[in-house]
Amino acid sequence: MKRLKKAVHRVFCTAVLLAGFVLVVAGCGGGASVGTSTGEGTKPQQTQTSEPATTQSPVTITLVASTNQMGSDEVQRYVVEPVQKKLPFVTIKFVDTREKGQTLTELVAAKQPVDIYANGAGNLANEFVPLGLPDDISPLIKKYNFDTSRIDSIYFDAIRTGSGVKETIGIPIWNQAFGLIYNKDLFDKFGVTPPKDGMTWEQVRDMAVKLTRDDGGTMYYGIWPDDVYRGANQLGLSFADWDNHKGVFQTAAWKDLFEYWYSLYKIPGYAPKGTKYPDLFNKGQLAMMSGSTSNAQQLIDVKGLNWDVVTYPQNPKAPGFGQRVTDFDLYIAKTSQNKDAAFQVISVVASDEVQREISRNGRISSLKNKSVQEEFGKGVEGFKGKNVIAFTKPKLAPIPEYKDIPAYKMANAAFNDVLYSGKDINTALREADETVNKAIQEKLSK
Repeated sequence: MKRLKKAVHRVFCTAVLLAGFVLVVAGCGGGASVGTSTGEGTKPQQTQTSEPATTQSPVTITLVASTNQMGSDEVQRYVVEPVQKKLPFVTIKFVDTREKGQTLTELVAAKQPVDIYANGAGNLANEFVPLGLPDDISPLIKKYNFDTSRIDSIYFDAIRTGSGVKETIGIPIWNQAFGLIYNKDLFDKFGVTPPKDGMTWEQVRDMAVKLTRDDGGTMYYGIWPDDVYRGANQLGLSFADWDNHKGVFQTAAWKDLFEYWYSLYKIPGYAPKGTKYPDLFNKGQLAMMSGSTSNAQQLIDVKGLNWDVVTYPQNPKAPGFGQRVTDFDLYIAKTSQNKDAAFQVISVVASDEVQREISRNGRISSLKNKSVQEEFGKGVEGFKGKNVIAFTKPKLAPIPEYKDIPAYKMANAAFNDVLYSGKDINTALREADETVNKAIQEKLSK
Protein backbone atom coordinates (compact mmCIF):
# COMPACT_ATOMS: atom_id res chain seq x y z
CA MET A 1 0.00 0.00 0.00
CA LYS A 2 2.84 2.43 0.88
CA ARG A 3 4.52 1.66 -2.45
CA LEU A 4 1.26 2.44 -4.29
CA LYS A 5 0.90 5.82 -2.55
CA LYS A 6 4.52 6.76 -3.31
CA ALA A 7 4.13 5.72 -6.94
CA VAL A 8 0.93 7.73 -7.35
CA HIS A 9 2.62 10.74 -5.74
CA ARG A 10 5.55 10.49 -8.18
CA VAL A 11 3.17 10.29 -11.18
CA PHE A 12 1.22 13.27 -9.95
CA CYS A 13 4.28 15.47 -9.33
CA THR A 14 5.80 14.57 -12.72
CA ALA A 15 2.60 15.50 -14.54
CA VAL A 16 2.40 18.85 -12.76
CA LEU A 17 6.01 19.71 -13.61
CA LEU A 18 5.46 18.83 -17.26
CA ALA A 19 2.29 20.89 -17.41
CA GLY A 20 4.12 24.13 -16.59
CA PHE A 21 1.96 27.26 -16.37
CA VAL A 22 -1.52 25.95 -17.17
CA LEU A 23 -5.14 25.80 -16.39
CA VAL A 24 -8.16 24.72 -14.59
CA VAL A 25 -9.64 22.70 -11.99
CA ALA A 26 -9.33 20.66 -8.92
CA GLY A 27 -10.62 17.59 -7.28
CA CYS A 28 -12.77 16.19 -4.59
CA GLY A 29 -12.25 12.63 -3.43
CA GLY A 30 -14.78 9.91 -3.87
CA GLY A 31 -15.46 10.12 -0.14
CA ALA A 32 -14.66 13.82 0.32
CA SER A 33 -17.34 16.32 1.13
CA VAL A 34 -18.60 18.33 -1.82
CA GLY A 35 -19.43 21.23 0.48
CA THR A 36 -22.23 21.82 2.93
CA SER A 37 -24.35 24.80 1.98
CA THR A 38 -24.39 27.66 4.44
CA GLY A 39 -25.54 30.24 1.91
CA GLU A 40 -28.74 32.13 2.43
CA GLY A 41 -31.67 30.61 0.58
CA THR A 42 -30.10 27.17 0.15
CA LYS A 43 -31.36 23.91 1.51
CA PRO A 44 -29.34 21.63 3.79
CA GLN A 45 -27.03 19.33 1.84
CA GLN A 46 -26.13 15.75 2.57
CA THR A 47 -22.38 15.43 2.78
CA GLN A 48 -20.07 12.50 2.27
CA THR A 49 -18.23 11.83 5.49
CA SER A 50 -15.89 8.95 4.63
CA GLU A 51 -12.20 9.48 3.92
CA PRO A 52 -11.02 9.84 0.28
CA ALA A 53 -10.80 6.48 -1.50
CA THR A 54 -7.01 6.13 -1.76
CA THR A 55 -7.26 2.56 -3.06
CA GLN A 56 -8.77 3.60 -6.40
CA SER A 57 -6.81 2.96 -9.56
CA PRO A 58 -4.68 5.86 -10.82
CA VAL A 59 -6.39 8.00 -13.42
CA THR A 60 -5.32 10.95 -15.54
CA ILE A 61 -7.78 13.82 -16.04
CA THR A 62 -7.06 16.11 -18.97
CA LEU A 63 -8.16 19.68 -18.41
CA VAL A 64 -8.37 21.96 -21.43
CA ALA A 65 -8.52 25.75 -21.16
CA SER A 66 -6.66 28.99 -21.83
CA THR A 67 -4.13 30.32 -19.36
CA ASN A 68 -5.58 33.74 -20.16
CA GLN A 69 -8.51 32.75 -17.95
CA MET A 70 -6.67 31.14 -15.04
CA GLY A 71 -3.13 31.97 -14.04
CA SER A 72 -0.46 29.46 -13.08
CA ASP A 73 -0.63 30.58 -9.44
CA GLU A 74 -4.37 29.93 -9.46
CA VAL A 75 -3.79 26.49 -10.96
CA GLN A 76 -1.56 25.64 -8.03
CA ARG A 77 -3.87 27.11 -5.40
CA TYR A 78 -7.26 25.93 -6.66
CA VAL A 79 -6.31 22.83 -8.62
CA VAL A 80 -3.06 21.12 -7.81
CA GLU A 81 -3.15 21.47 -4.04
CA PRO A 82 -6.82 20.46 -3.57
CA VAL A 83 -6.39 17.49 -5.92
CA GLN A 84 -3.26 16.35 -4.14
CA LYS A 85 -5.07 16.55 -0.81
CA LYS A 86 -8.40 15.02 -1.79
CA LEU A 87 -7.67 12.80 -4.78
CA PRO A 88 -4.18 11.31 -4.49
CA PHE A 89 -5.05 8.79 -7.22
CA VAL A 90 -5.73 11.52 -9.79
CA THR A 91 -3.09 13.00 -12.07
CA ILE A 92 -4.01 16.32 -13.67
CA LYS A 93 -2.80 16.93 -17.20
CA PHE A 94 -3.27 20.52 -18.29
CA VAL A 95 -3.56 21.55 -21.91
CA ASP A 96 -3.31 25.25 -22.70
CA THR A 97 -5.38 26.19 -25.74
CA ARG A 98 -3.09 29.18 -26.34
CA GLU A 99 -0.31 26.84 -27.42
CA LYS A 100 0.16 25.97 -31.08
CA GLY A 101 -1.89 22.99 -32.18
CA GLN A 102 -3.83 22.80 -28.94
CA THR A 103 -7.11 24.53 -29.60
CA LEU A 104 -10.12 22.47 -28.66
CA THR A 105 -10.89 21.85 -32.33
CA GLU A 106 -7.34 20.67 -33.00
CA LEU A 107 -7.32 18.38 -29.97
CA VAL A 108 -10.57 16.73 -31.02
CA ALA A 109 -9.35 16.33 -34.62
CA ALA A 110 -6.18 14.66 -33.33
CA LYS A 111 -8.28 12.38 -31.10
CA GLN A 112 -6.55 13.69 -27.99
CA PRO A 113 -8.37 13.13 -24.68
CA VAL A 114 -10.49 15.95 -23.30
CA ASP A 115 -12.07 15.30 -19.91
CA ILE A 116 -12.80 18.80 -18.58
CA TYR A 117 -13.14 21.96 -20.65
CA ALA A 118 -13.04 25.38 -19.00
CA ASN A 119 -14.54 28.51 -20.53
CA GLY A 120 -17.32 31.06 -20.20
CA ALA A 121 -20.87 30.42 -21.37
CA GLY A 122 -20.61 33.16 -23.97
CA ASN A 123 -17.85 31.23 -25.76
CA LEU A 124 -19.49 27.81 -25.93
CA ALA A 125 -20.92 28.37 -29.41
CA ASN A 126 -17.43 28.85 -30.84
CA GLU A 127 -16.11 25.29 -30.44
CA PHE A 128 -17.55 23.24 -27.59
CA VAL A 129 -21.10 23.06 -28.94
CA PRO A 130 -20.27 22.69 -32.67
CA LEU A 131 -17.91 19.84 -31.81
CA GLY A 132 -20.74 17.97 -30.08
CA LEU A 133 -19.00 17.90 -26.70
CA PRO A 134 -21.76 19.03 -24.27
CA ASP A 135 -22.95 16.23 -22.02
CA ASP A 136 -25.75 16.07 -19.48
CA ILE A 137 -24.08 15.74 -16.07
CA SER A 138 -27.34 15.41 -14.11
CA PRO A 139 -26.68 11.71 -13.37
CA LEU A 140 -23.30 12.62 -11.88
CA ILE A 141 -24.82 15.44 -9.85
CA LYS A 142 -27.27 12.96 -8.38
CA LYS A 143 -24.71 10.19 -7.91
CA TYR A 144 -22.34 12.40 -5.93
CA ASN A 145 -25.10 14.27 -4.09
CA PHE A 146 -23.85 17.63 -5.40
CA ASP A 147 -26.11 20.45 -4.20
CA THR A 148 -26.57 22.80 -7.17
CA SER A 149 -28.78 25.09 -5.07
CA ARG A 150 -25.58 26.38 -3.43
CA ILE A 151 -24.77 28.12 -6.72
CA ASP A 152 -26.62 31.18 -7.99
CA SER A 153 -29.06 29.96 -10.64
CA ILE A 154 -28.24 32.87 -12.98
CA TYR A 155 -24.98 31.11 -13.83
CA PHE A 156 -26.74 27.91 -14.85
CA ASP A 157 -29.14 30.04 -16.91
CA ALA A 158 -26.13 31.60 -18.62
CA ILE A 159 -24.78 28.18 -19.54
CA ARG A 160 -28.12 27.17 -21.03
CA THR A 161 -28.32 30.41 -22.99
CA GLY A 162 -24.75 30.25 -24.23
CA SER A 163 -24.89 26.59 -25.23
CA GLY A 164 -28.50 26.28 -26.35
CA VAL A 165 -28.63 23.04 -24.34
CA LYS A 166 -31.45 22.68 -21.79
CA GLU A 167 -29.72 20.01 -19.69
CA THR A 168 -27.10 20.82 -17.07
CA ILE A 169 -23.74 20.51 -18.81
CA GLY A 170 -21.36 22.43 -16.54
CA ILE A 171 -20.65 23.75 -13.06
CA PRO A 172 -20.10 27.53 -12.62
CA ILE A 173 -16.92 28.41 -10.71
CA TRP A 174 -16.50 32.19 -10.66
CA ASN A 175 -17.64 35.42 -12.27
CA GLN A 176 -15.86 38.57 -13.42
CA ALA A 177 -17.82 41.52 -12.01
CA PHE A 178 -17.62 45.23 -12.84
CA GLY A 179 -17.47 48.48 -10.91
CA LEU A 180 -16.59 52.15 -11.37
CA ILE A 181 -12.88 52.54 -10.73
CA TYR A 182 -11.69 56.08 -10.00
CA ASN A 183 -8.51 58.07 -9.41
CA LYS A 184 -8.71 59.54 -5.90
CA ASP A 185 -5.94 62.07 -6.52
CA LEU A 186 -7.72 63.67 -9.48
CA PHE A 187 -10.83 64.27 -7.40
CA ASP A 188 -8.68 65.91 -4.74
CA LYS A 189 -6.76 67.91 -7.33
CA PHE A 190 -9.88 69.46 -8.85
CA GLY A 191 -11.93 69.69 -5.66
CA VAL A 192 -14.69 67.32 -6.78
CA THR A 193 -16.48 65.03 -4.31
CA PRO A 194 -15.54 61.42 -5.18
CA PRO A 195 -18.18 58.91 -6.29
CA LYS A 196 -20.01 56.58 -3.92
CA ASP A 197 -21.89 53.30 -4.12
CA GLY A 198 -25.33 53.35 -5.74
CA MET A 199 -24.83 56.25 -8.16
CA THR A 200 -26.50 56.49 -11.57
CA TRP A 201 -24.78 57.12 -14.87
CA GLU A 202 -26.30 60.61 -14.91
CA GLN A 203 -24.69 61.45 -11.58
CA VAL A 204 -21.37 60.08 -12.77
CA ARG A 205 -21.64 62.18 -15.94
CA ASP A 206 -22.19 65.34 -13.89
CA MET A 207 -18.93 64.65 -12.07
CA ALA A 208 -17.17 63.87 -15.34
CA VAL A 209 -18.08 67.29 -16.73
CA LYS A 210 -16.32 68.95 -13.79
CA LEU A 211 -13.22 66.81 -14.22
CA THR A 212 -12.75 67.07 -18.01
CA ARG A 213 -10.35 69.94 -18.65
CA ASP A 214 -6.98 71.15 -19.90
CA ASP A 215 -4.80 71.91 -16.90
CA GLY A 216 -1.32 73.29 -17.49
CA GLY A 217 -1.17 71.83 -20.96
CA THR A 218 -2.24 68.35 -19.82
CA MET A 219 -5.66 67.07 -20.85
CA TYR A 220 -7.72 65.30 -18.19
CA TYR A 221 -10.84 63.28 -18.93
CA GLY A 222 -13.79 62.53 -16.67
CA ILE A 223 -15.24 59.17 -17.64
CA TRP A 224 -14.86 56.15 -19.86
CA PRO A 225 -18.06 54.05 -19.71
CA ASP A 226 -16.69 51.46 -22.18
CA ASP A 227 -18.39 50.45 -25.43
CA VAL A 228 -22.13 50.69 -25.96
CA TYR A 229 -22.64 46.94 -25.73
CA ARG A 230 -21.94 47.27 -22.00
CA GLY A 231 -24.98 49.49 -21.73
CA ALA A 232 -27.03 46.92 -23.65
CA ASN A 233 -25.84 44.13 -21.35
CA GLN A 234 -26.87 46.10 -18.29
CA LEU A 235 -30.38 46.50 -19.67
CA GLY A 236 -30.57 42.89 -20.84
CA LEU A 237 -31.19 43.93 -24.45
CA SER A 238 -31.16 41.33 -27.21
CA PHE A 239 -28.73 41.79 -30.08
CA ALA A 240 -30.99 40.03 -32.59
CA ASP A 241 -34.30 38.22 -32.92
CA TRP A 242 -32.75 34.80 -33.33
CA ASP A 243 -36.06 32.96 -33.70
CA ASN A 244 -37.12 35.12 -36.64
CA HIS A 245 -33.58 35.55 -37.98
CA LYS A 246 -33.41 39.34 -38.03
CA GLY A 247 -31.85 42.31 -36.32
CA VAL A 248 -33.46 44.35 -33.54
CA PHE A 249 -31.36 47.50 -33.50
CA GLN A 250 -34.12 49.63 -35.03
CA THR A 251 -36.18 49.52 -31.85
CA ALA A 252 -37.01 52.18 -29.29
CA ALA A 253 -34.90 50.42 -26.65
CA TRP A 254 -31.75 50.51 -28.76
CA LYS A 255 -32.34 54.09 -29.92
CA ASP A 256 -32.79 55.20 -26.31
CA LEU A 257 -29.59 53.41 -25.33
CA PHE A 258 -27.58 55.04 -28.10
CA GLU A 259 -28.81 58.47 -27.00
CA TYR A 260 -28.08 57.66 -23.36
CA TRP A 261 -24.57 56.33 -24.02
CA TYR A 262 -23.82 59.22 -26.37
CA SER A 263 -24.50 61.64 -23.52
CA LEU A 264 -21.85 59.90 -21.40
CA TYR A 265 -19.20 60.47 -24.07
CA LYS A 266 -20.29 63.79 -25.55
CA ILE A 267 -18.74 65.99 -22.88
CA PRO A 268 -16.88 69.09 -24.13
CA GLY A 269 -13.27 68.03 -24.56
CA TYR A 270 -13.96 64.29 -24.79
CA ALA A 271 -11.15 62.08 -26.03
CA PRO A 272 -10.67 61.39 -29.76
CA LYS A 273 -11.27 58.12 -31.56
CA GLY A 274 -8.64 55.50 -30.86
CA THR A 275 -7.90 56.70 -27.34
CA LYS A 276 -6.61 53.93 -25.09
CA TYR A 277 -8.53 54.78 -21.96
CA PRO A 278 -6.93 52.24 -19.60
CA ASP A 279 -3.54 53.73 -20.46
CA LEU A 280 -4.86 57.20 -19.69
CA PHE A 281 -6.11 55.95 -16.33
CA ASN A 282 -2.73 54.43 -15.51
CA LYS A 283 -1.05 57.74 -16.38
CA GLY A 284 -3.37 59.68 -14.10
CA GLN A 285 -5.26 61.51 -16.85
CA LEU A 286 -8.61 59.71 -16.59
CA ALA A 287 -10.74 60.20 -13.49
CA MET A 288 -13.22 57.29 -13.79
CA MET A 289 -13.62 54.16 -15.86
CA SER A 290 -15.79 51.10 -16.05
CA GLY A 291 -13.55 48.25 -14.92
CA SER A 292 -13.63 44.61 -13.90
CA THR A 293 -12.16 42.62 -11.06
CA SER A 294 -9.37 41.65 -13.46
CA ASN A 295 -8.67 45.33 -14.19
CA ALA A 296 -8.45 45.98 -10.47
CA GLN A 297 -5.88 43.21 -10.09
CA GLN A 298 -3.78 44.78 -12.85
CA LEU A 299 -3.92 48.24 -11.23
CA ILE A 300 -2.13 46.90 -8.16
CA ASP A 301 1.11 46.90 -10.17
CA VAL A 302 0.77 50.52 -11.38
CA LYS A 303 3.15 52.51 -9.21
CA GLY A 304 1.92 55.76 -7.70
CA LEU A 305 -1.70 55.29 -8.77
CA ASN A 306 -4.12 56.09 -5.95
CA TRP A 307 -7.35 54.38 -6.97
CA ASP A 308 -10.52 53.00 -5.44
CA VAL A 309 -13.82 51.58 -6.66
CA VAL A 310 -17.56 51.97 -6.14
CA THR A 311 -20.50 49.99 -7.48
CA TYR A 312 -21.13 49.92 -11.22
CA PRO A 313 -23.29 52.96 -12.11
CA GLN A 314 -26.97 52.21 -12.50
CA ASN A 315 -29.26 52.89 -15.42
CA PRO A 316 -32.64 54.01 -14.00
CA LYS A 317 -34.30 51.62 -16.45
CA ALA A 318 -32.58 48.69 -14.70
CA PRO A 319 -32.26 49.71 -11.04
CA GLY A 320 -29.87 47.64 -8.99
CA PHE A 321 -28.21 45.96 -11.97
CA GLY A 322 -24.55 46.06 -12.85
CA GLN A 323 -23.06 44.18 -15.79
CA ARG A 324 -24.09 40.83 -17.24
CA VAL A 325 -22.83 37.47 -16.10
CA THR A 326 -19.21 36.95 -17.19
CA ASP A 327 -18.76 33.42 -15.92
CA PHE A 328 -15.99 30.85 -15.82
CA ASP A 329 -17.30 27.28 -15.80
CA LEU A 330 -16.10 23.68 -15.93
CA TYR A 331 -17.63 21.22 -18.41
CA ILE A 332 -17.20 17.47 -18.80
CA ALA A 333 -16.72 16.52 -22.44
CA LYS A 334 -19.08 13.91 -23.84
CA THR A 335 -16.07 11.99 -25.16
CA SER A 336 -14.42 11.70 -21.74
CA GLN A 337 -13.61 8.17 -20.59
CA ASN A 338 -13.22 9.33 -16.96
CA LYS A 339 -16.43 11.17 -16.21
CA ASP A 340 -16.73 10.09 -12.59
CA ALA A 341 -13.22 11.21 -11.70
CA ALA A 342 -13.70 14.39 -13.71
CA PHE A 343 -16.84 15.26 -11.79
CA GLN A 344 -15.09 14.63 -8.47
CA VAL A 345 -12.36 17.02 -9.60
CA ILE A 346 -14.95 19.69 -10.42
CA SER A 347 -16.71 19.12 -7.11
CA VAL A 348 -13.70 20.26 -5.11
CA VAL A 349 -13.28 23.46 -7.11
CA ALA A 350 -16.92 24.22 -6.30
CA SER A 351 -16.56 23.29 -2.60
CA ASP A 352 -16.94 25.94 0.10
CA GLU A 353 -13.30 25.50 1.05
CA VAL A 354 -11.87 26.25 -2.38
CA GLN A 355 -14.51 28.85 -3.22
CA ARG A 356 -13.60 30.79 -0.08
CA GLU A 357 -10.00 30.91 -1.26
CA ILE A 358 -11.12 31.97 -4.72
CA SER A 359 -13.16 34.80 -3.19
CA ARG A 360 -10.36 35.92 -0.87
CA ASN A 361 -8.00 36.17 -3.80
CA GLY A 362 -10.12 38.43 -5.96
CA ARG A 363 -12.50 36.25 -7.96
CA ILE A 364 -16.28 36.49 -7.51
CA SER A 365 -17.40 33.09 -6.24
CA SER A 366 -20.33 31.42 -7.95
CA LEU A 367 -21.74 30.42 -4.57
CA LYS A 368 -24.67 32.20 -2.91
CA ASN A 369 -22.99 31.76 0.47
CA LYS A 370 -22.78 35.26 1.97
CA SER A 371 -19.82 34.41 4.17
CA VAL A 372 -17.89 33.39 1.05
CA GLN A 373 -18.93 36.53 -0.85
CA GLU A 374 -17.92 38.75 2.06
CA GLU A 375 -14.38 37.35 1.91
CA PHE A 376 -13.89 38.92 -1.53
CA GLY A 377 -10.43 40.42 -1.93
CA LYS A 378 -9.37 40.05 1.70
CA GLY A 379 -6.35 37.99 0.73
CA VAL A 380 -5.08 40.51 -1.84
CA GLU A 381 -2.53 42.89 -0.33
CA GLY A 382 -3.15 45.54 -2.98
CA PHE A 383 -6.88 45.59 -2.20
CA LYS A 384 -6.44 46.50 1.46
CA GLY A 385 -8.15 49.76 2.39
CA LYS A 386 -10.14 49.77 -0.86
CA ASN A 387 -13.88 49.38 -1.37
CA VAL A 388 -13.50 46.28 -3.54
CA ILE A 389 -16.53 44.65 -1.93
CA ALA A 390 -18.45 46.98 -4.25
CA PHE A 391 -17.79 44.50 -7.06
CA THR A 392 -20.06 41.98 -5.34
CA LYS A 393 -23.07 44.24 -4.68
CA PRO A 394 -24.98 44.86 -7.96
CA LYS A 395 -27.35 42.28 -9.39
CA LEU A 396 -26.13 40.49 -12.50
CA ALA A 397 -27.94 40.88 -15.79
CA PRO A 398 -28.56 37.71 -17.84
CA ILE A 399 -26.20 36.77 -20.63
CA PRO A 400 -27.49 37.63 -24.12
CA GLU A 401 -27.59 35.19 -27.01
CA TYR A 402 -24.94 35.64 -29.69
CA LYS A 403 -25.35 32.45 -31.77
CA ASP A 404 -21.74 32.66 -32.92
CA ILE A 405 -22.46 35.99 -34.63
CA PRO A 406 -20.61 39.04 -33.22
CA ALA A 407 -23.66 41.29 -33.15
CA TYR A 408 -22.26 43.19 -30.19
CA LYS A 409 -19.30 44.28 -32.34
CA MET A 410 -21.75 45.53 -34.95
CA ALA A 411 -23.52 47.57 -32.28
CA ASN A 412 -20.20 49.07 -31.15
CA ALA A 413 -19.23 49.96 -34.71
CA ALA A 414 -22.58 51.66 -35.29
CA PHE A 415 -22.22 53.68 -32.10
CA ASN A 416 -18.69 54.76 -33.01
CA ASP A 417 -20.00 56.02 -36.35
CA VAL A 418 -22.42 58.22 -34.42
CA LEU A 419 -19.84 59.39 -31.90
CA TYR A 420 -16.86 60.04 -34.14
CA SER A 421 -18.25 60.37 -37.69
CA GLY A 422 -21.40 62.35 -37.00
CA LYS A 423 -23.76 59.75 -38.44
CA ASP A 424 -27.32 60.12 -37.20
CA ILE A 425 -28.55 57.43 -34.83
CA ASN A 426 -31.41 56.17 -37.01
CA THR A 427 -29.11 55.60 -39.98
CA ALA A 428 -26.47 53.90 -37.84
CA LEU A 429 -29.01 51.51 -36.32
CA ARG A 430 -30.56 50.71 -39.70
CA GLU A 431 -27.14 49.88 -41.16
CA ALA A 432 -26.32 47.76 -38.12
CA ASP A 433 -29.50 45.76 -38.64
CA GLU A 434 -28.59 45.23 -42.26
CA THR A 435 -25.16 43.92 -41.22
CA VAL A 436 -26.68 41.55 -38.66
CA ASN A 437 -29.31 40.31 -41.13
CA LYS A 438 -26.62 39.55 -43.69
CA ALA A 439 -24.55 37.64 -41.14
CA ILE A 440 -27.56 35.61 -40.04
CA GLN A 441 -28.50 34.69 -43.58
CA GLU A 442 -24.95 33.66 -44.39
CA LYS A 443 -24.92 31.40 -41.36
CA LEU A 444 -28.28 29.88 -42.26
CA SER A 445 -27.12 29.12 -45.80
CA LYS A 446 -24.17 27.02 -44.63
